[in-house]
Amino acid sequence: MNKTWTVSLATVVLSVSILGYGSQAFAEEAAVSSPSAIQQPAAQAYPLTSDLNVEVKSLLNEKVAEGTRIGVVVKMKNNTTTMKRVPEYELRVVTTDGVIYTLQPSASNPKAIQPLTNAELSYMTVLERTDTVQLKELNWTEVDYYVYPKQETLAATTPITAQPWTGSDMVVTDPAMLRQWAEPFVIPSAVSPIQYTPVELRKESTAQGTAYMLQLEAHNPSSLSETVTDFQIDGKSDSKVYPGKRVEQAPLVLNAGERKYIHYAIPVDPDTELRSLNVLTTEQFTGAAGPVSYQVGRLNISLPAPASAAPAYPAYEPGTAMSFDPLSTLIHPDMKVSLQELHLTDNEDEGNKLATAKFQLTNEGDQPLEIPVFQTRLLSGTGEQYSGQRQILATKSLVPHSSITLSYAYRLPVTETGEGLALQVLDATSAAPYSTTIASYGVAVQPQDTEAQFTVYPFKAKVESWDVSFQFSATALLYSYKAKFFLELERMPNVQVDASFPSLQFELSDQNGRVMAMATRPLTGANRLVNGENNFTFNGTSEQFTSPLHVKIYEVFTTDGGECRRLVADFIDN
Repeated sequence: MNKTWTVSLATVVLSVSILGYGSQAFAEEAAVSSPSAIQQPAAQAYPLTSDLNVEVKSLLNEKVAEGTRIGVVVKMKNNTTTMKRVPEYELRVVTTDGVIYTLQPSASNPKAIQPLTNAELSYMTVLERTDTVQLKELNWTEVDYYVYPKQETLAATTPITAQPWTGSDMVVTDPAMLRQWAEPFVIPSAVSPIQYTPVELRKESTAQGTAYMLQLEAHNPSSLSETVTDFQIDGKSDSKVYPGKRVEQAPLVLNAGERKYIHYAIPVDPDTELRSLNVLTTEQFTGAAGPVSYQVGRLNISLPAPASAAPAYPAYEPGTAMSFDPLSTLIHPDMKVSLQELHLTDNEDEGNKLATAKFQLTNEGDQPLEIPVFQTRLLSGTGEQYSGQRQILATKSLVPHSSITLSYAYRLPVTETGEGLALQVLDATSAAPYSTTIASYGVAVQPQDTEAQFTVYPFKAKVESWDVSFQFSATALLYSYKAKFFLELERMPNVQVDASFPSLQFELSDQNGRVMAMATRPLTGANRLVNGENNFTFNGTSEQFTSPLHVKIYEVFTTDGGECRRLVADFIDN
């Protein structure tokens, strides 16, 4: 017999988005070409002798347990075509109050400089002073110890114009050291021409704790291969500095004109909000007690304040191929990814709402391709994040000119209306255990469908009629149930399905919502649902028969977080 019914079905339409800061990311800069030349202030070179010039590479003036540590690294250039010996001058630092301190040379300093090349020389001293020491200038002094009294001759003086590095918590005021977010930079004093652009900064919680993940685009504008400079990036909040560490440990070489991403993880306290980033390099000094390493800040990158409102996302046409970050290698260019379904339904069993997204992956190449393992995330209109649970696929690769579907499930609070949602596609492999955003989309929930039909892409289903009969066992004193559903099924062509494809689960309950029995039938393989009459028995019995009967149909698939059930139809026997 025919039954009256209601259908619970909601569809979501998508629109493309750009990434932002914090819960979002600044990804629009990732696809923008960096300038071929960055205006980097050149360090001032001063003549030391008629053949040698010097320039200050780094200057340290920090508090340590022993007092105040002053460290200086200079670059000395041989301007001639013959090898020149490094003069045995003393390097001294003069403070603003006129006090002069002699620095000790590193035991590893070179003794001579090759023609037309540079050499780095390191100097250091530790003063038993706990007050603030302000530096004014450096001077090179020739000292003749073989006469009495010893004779001193000033060879050269270098004024200190740059802001010395006083420690990771210093307030940077030197304009030459300040950069804005998304502004390309090179490492000051480094020989490498590689340019770095901050493109994404996102706070994440993993099994290792809370951390900010920073993504930089590295661009080699030269005509030769270059190696990425070894530098560190720390995060600064209003009250604390958090050391960062590069995720990629192996040396990274960029070919001429090549661009790649590098990533830094900055572990923080859960409630920390970063305000700026420090770019630091490491200097070396070898003294009587052995080698000493210390860091000197090169740049301070300011971060914009988090946006008070969600950004507006441009529209995405459902079913069209998505555009991904051009520097991402996660998804092969011949693998086209489109979103076919995005539903939002009530999940009364768990007391929340459930969103499900179904992607179609199509191999448009002429060779089999591995199915990419990407992650997804939903963002609410107020910035809350909801990670997707990925369907477990039986198929690992896709043959040419065929498609397969892949579903994700998101659990949302009951207060979520579906307004202003955003969907992000993430690469969780290149910077594991952290993820990077490779695409982002806006979403809007469509009105609920009122027809007796639903879609489990690539299947379209319509319930023409249904009936549930019962049998009573006088021996067991229990009722059992049998269903008859007349379905109209239509399958889209050229879409591959396998054993992991979602099934339909039929749930039978009484008028009080008590579940009496269930039946699960696949849409593919043995015992699958067919076009026309379908008969099956519910698994479960009850001690008494009640009316009216309530049948709910769910799309069911297995994710890495367990079974997911999406309500697709709801029928009541009046």
